[in-house]
Amino acid sequence: MRRGWRVALGAVAFGLVGIAGFVGAARQGWLKPDEAALRTRYGLPASRHVTIAGRTLHYVDEGQGPVVILVHGSFASLRMWDDWAAALRDRYRVIRFDRPRMGLSAPGADGRSDGESDARVIAALADRLKLDRFALVGTSSSGEGVARFAATHPRQVSVVILANTAAGPIAPQPPHFPPWFKAVLAVDPWLGGWHSRLFWRGVLEANFADPGKVTPALVAEWTDLNNLPQGAPLVRTPGGPPPFAGTPADLAAIRAPALVLWSDRDPEVPLETHGRLTLARLGSTAKRLEVVRGCGHMLPLECGPASAAAARAFLDATLTVDRIDPAARSPARPLPLSSAR
Repeated sequence: MRRGWRVALGAVAFGLVGIAGFVGAARQGWLKPDEAALRTRYGLPASRHVTIAGRTLHYVDEGQGPVVILVHGSFASLRMWDDWAAALRDRYRVIRFDRPRMGLSAPGADGRSDGESDARVIAALADRLKLDRFALVGTSSSGEGVARFAATHPRQVSVVILANTAAGPIAPQPPHFPPWFKAVLAVDPWLGGWHSRLFWRGVLEANFADPGKVTPALVAEWTDLNNLPQGAPLVRTPGGPPPFAGTPADLAAIRAPALVLWSDRDPEVPLETHGRLTLARLGSTAKRLEVVRGCGHMLPLECGPASAAAARAFLDATLTVDRIDPAARSPARPLPLSSAR
């Protein structure tokens, strides 16, 4: 009997030492993935890296024709738009980038991650690529920066597409997480900014209408890419305005034709509140709301082909390709889309 107790206690002690070692390794950054390996694993054939404001920005530039810039949501990467790029690049020049601190892009020089800094990145990338005019697409948190840029750079934006963004500050809602994910969240603060695959599986499943679509490969990708910036400072202004505080005014200032693209099962920014309110607040004369059925918050990721088809139809109907004149810099008539590289 005593020997059995000793074995049991030894096993418990061994387990506790192992757990302590794992937590220590995570907190020290020893589990952080290698950036070069992730570039090889998750880079695309058209991947490019450019230095903007002293930091590396990863982007992909494909196709010919009117320019469309795609801006992904929080914790995602430009790979969120794979289905959209495939649906658009036969007729459009599709540019997508990893927002600072996400995907394969380095954190921003000032450590900020908000709508204002995203708008500055869009402006800097457009300037670097010499883009006079383009369609601009944002989803989820990127809608704040997209709306800000469209409101403050009206001559550069020909079309705006907002997918599952917020119409204004979001009122916190009690989460409806399963017990296993609540346990993961309880442990997560001990890991020093490193997050496990269980953590990212929980995040993804909470944002998909059909959790069965969350594949092991997608979980691995999110785990790898989101652990890459571990240890980089993230600056938040104490007492500053909440996210999307300026979005109502930005939406009202937008005049470009606008598509509000929403999923019917979004738990974060529901269709009946934020979706319809976004449409109402837009200052655009030409605007409409389209709903994609059976999708959660991460619309381009969960329902890529269906949402891309709706966007393609809107772009085809709104943009007149034969008006493109890449050499025109300041025409008297409305600016055409730029396809110049």
